[in-house]
Amino acid sequence: MPYGASLRRALVGGIEVEVWDVVVLGDGPAGLAAAANAASEGASVLLMTAEALGRRDPRMADGLAAAIDESTNRGHREDTIRSGAFLSDQDIVASVTASAVRETDLLERRGVIFRRDLRGLPQVRRLPGHGQPRVVGSGDADSRELQQVMEEQCMRHGVVRRSDQVPLRLVHTGQRVQGIVVADLTGGRILGLQCKALILADGGASDLAHTGRGGHGLALALDADLPLRDMEFLASTPLGVRDTSMTLPLGLLADGAVVCEADGSPIDLGDDLTSAVNAVRTAKEAVIDLRDLGEARPWYDATFRLLAQRLGVDADRQTVAIEPRAYASLGGIPVDEEGRAVIGSWSRWFTGLYAAGGTACTGLHGAGLLPGNLVLDALTSGRAAGASAAAWLVDQAHGGSTAVAEAVQQAEADVAAMMSPAESEDGVVRTGAVTSAVSALVRSVFDGGTSADELAAALDTVEHLAVSAEALHLDDQSLVANANFEGVLAAQHGVQQARAMIQSAMARTESRGVYVRHDHPDMDVDQMHHTLVSSDGTTDTLAVRKGISGHWVLAPSESA
Repeated sequence: MPYGASLRRALVGGIEVEVWDVVVLGDGPAGLAAAANAASEGASVLLMTAEALGRRDPRMADGLAAAIDESTNRGHREDTIRSGAFLSDQDIVASVTASAVRETDLLERRGVIFRRDLRGLPQVRRLPGHGQPRVVGSGDADSRELQQVMEEQCMRHGVVRRSDQVPLRLVHTGQRVQGIVVADLTGGRILGLQCKALILADGGASDLAHTGRGGHGLALALDADLPLRDMEFLASTPLGVRDTSMTLPLGLLADGAVVCEADGSPIDLGDDLTSAVNAVRTAKEAVIDLRDLGEARPWYDATFRLLAQRLGVDADRQTVAIEPRAYASLGGIPVDEEGRAVIGSWSRWFTGLYAAGGTACTGLHGAGLLPGNLVLDALTSGRAAGASAAAWLVDQAHGGSTAVAEAVQQAEADVAAMMSPAESEDGVVRTGAVTSAVSALVRSVFDGGTSADELAAALDTVEHLAVSAEALHLDDQSLVANANFEGVLAAQHGVQQARAMIQSAMARTESRGVYVRHDHPDMDVDQMHHTLVSSDGTTDTLAVRKGISGHWVLAPSESA
């Protein structure tokens, strides 16, 4: 019987420490998949998030790529490798795309309602970058359906879920996880969590360009001297709704939506997502016409209602102004096929540390994004990390309780210092000022291309923002329900991760995939490797993995 709900406590030097087998950070599909899989194998699992439980990720609304109507996964894997500009780890691509049909079947059996074709099979649609119709979905309900089904799996296996748990410290001895310290904003206390394995799956740096907020998981990794991988790659969608924070589901492009100029002249979106983004970026005034969706229209009711509420636009009668929008960071914690965090080379592992979903750089996406692969990556990487952690910890003893207790005391001192009124020559510094500056900076650097001079100027700006971030003002001196406290840390992490993105970009002197250098417009065969960046700004490289046999699954083109 699963014993995932079991909780043990230890008293160490007068400090109470909770003891778990696995702690998962992140309540999205990747974190839920990891927690459910680990708990199903008998591990005691705590899943926590710094915000509210059940928040849906709009990036999960673009469907799931699976070669349902194809005899093999060959087309899917080759389209993935091409979209990634040959920077994908090809053994990972082959394995993940081979599991896509099974993932679709699992979701269906667990209650996800996919659109169906006349044969009763999940309906597949062709989205940019795919050579064949290959993306299944539920209209604009993908993220809601996925979140609900994965939450049910966690409940079934006894996973304990907590909201408002803000990570403060990754406790480790050398490069072995001992636990994590969090600020419990529900109970207003600093809490030590001893664990054998920690899985980071809270979304990574994908929100930087939009909100300026960094990921807590990436911050823990950087603070533990774990380099991040491929942080220079930031994918965009062509379907950002102008003057709002909304993004429209990419599935609309396969269901009759037409992208054109405001005067009705057509816009050629090209064959892949990057081409579509560039076409909308260079248009005079791009709009999307949703008036002829036909039988697909009911699947997007929520989108039409939201457009009416937010913009006062009746999309059944009017076009909607759109713009490109950065929405998915492709970089993160480097992991292997089991979700284990690797350090500098494929043969070194940060023992007990795993990552999944947007927090991880799994090797699936490479330098570009194939629609439908974000959901696939979240599910497969989450399951792999959970299963691997559960299998590894069976023969491991709990250790490091003293280190966790000491980290709690250090964190209490750090939080007390944060609560002290900060003085700045510029007066009170508010969180919004820093996050707005970070998001604007990331967009200016990575949206449409950059150069060495722009990157150098951006790095100078980040260093000034870092000073402001350290002086951010806390209005509330209590931890209880203190959203401002979490916001301050997220803003500081945003500055830290923007710096990592820029430093990683400075090390890549070529254009590849979604990363464009105006001063280096071509791909360079000698730079077909992953970029690693550490917290101190040093960079290194990591080899791209070939197929399992040691040969390329798809040989790089001469220009790559």
